[in-house]
Amino acid sequence: MDDDGDFRPLSGVRVIDFTRLLAGPYATMTLAELGADVIKVEQPGIGDETRHWGPPFVHGASAYFHAINRGKRSIALDLTDEGDLDIAHRLIATADVVVESFRPGVADRLGIGADALRSRFPRLVYASISGFSPTGPLAAEPGTAVTVEAESGLMHVTGYEGADPVRSGVAMVDIATGMSMINGVLAALLERERTGVGRRLEFSLFATALSSLGTVIAATSAGGPPSRPWGSSHPSIVPYRAFAASDGHVVLGATNDAMFARLVAALDLDDELGGERWSRNRARVEGRDELERVLAVRVGALPLDTVVERLSAARVLVARVRSPEDAAHGEQARAMGMIEHDDGVAIARSALGTNGTARLARAPDLDAHGEELRTELVVR
Repeated sequence: MDDDGDFRPLSGVRVIDFTRLLAGPYATMTLAELGADVIKVEQPGIGDETRHWGPPFVHGASAYFHAINRGKRSIALDLTDEGDLDIAHRLIATADVVVESFRPGVADRLGIGADALRSRFPRLVYASISGFSPTGPLAAEPGTAVTVEAESGLMHVTGYEGADPVRSGVAMVDIATGMSMINGVLAALLERERTGVGRRLEFSLFATALSSLGTVIAATSAGGPPSRPWGSSHPSIVPYRAFAASDGHVVLGATNDAMFARLVAALDLDDELGGERWSRNRARVEGRDELERVLAVRVGALPLDTVVERLSAARVLVARVRSPEDAAHGEQARAMGMIEHDDGVAIARSALGTNGTARLARAPDLDAHGEELRTELVVR
């Protein structure tokens, strides 16, 4: 889709961002991409700790920080200082949305908790992100991606059986929690247009992780086998996993019986996997090990390009296993305009970027807009 830069539905909406790390900053960056004025409040002298998560460092902060904090204005405030807290309150008075990710109870102690602010500003949408939510026995525990993946069961189904548990390659629980927050904030702003009243919203990494396991939880509760790690495989579809070709790895799959028949023909496996025995998915699941051994031998004897070409022509699910670098610089990402380049640094846009959202400025230096924002408050 052509990026005409006109999709800014949140133009005129102001967000005060007290979040740090990944989930909150990703959400508020996406709100900025939708046109919101996002003011990032950071600790003086230190800022969001992801500024220091490197190397590599570029433009005075980690590449990590730059990837998730574009398009914002930064002000450094010590919320334990009476004067700085007053500035924070005056900024909040101009806001439509406040987002925070303090440990449970900290925002209340600082005087910027939801109850106190919404009693003063009934139209305010107030959204919180936590690791395990403010309630329950884990409420006070540090909630990062790795601890939440462990406690939620997500790590239990990731990796290979018999091997040590592994976390996801990227913090997808954080990203998905940020997406949930975006949905909630947008819905609350829409509701406010009808009612004139804002809303209190809460999001936790634990809720996101547990929700993502919904199909696993339903299957085991319905009498299915106990959950376990499946590697790249699928518990109820065979074949559906990565295989090693002679010069790389390929993912292939057959989501229905007709597709499996086409796969068998494309790889010249009629003698081994043709006929009635393997024609139904249930039989393929039950005979998973034997079937996958046959496929592994056949695919392993062929070059990657040959496997992809044959299966693509036969309308069978197939894909090369690429590195993120290859994907980011590949033709598909280029055609979609997903990657921007800032002085040699490749920056991935949000998935909304293909719909004409705003192109964001570089992530700000710590307190880069402090004087500007203080002046704005005086003028008001």
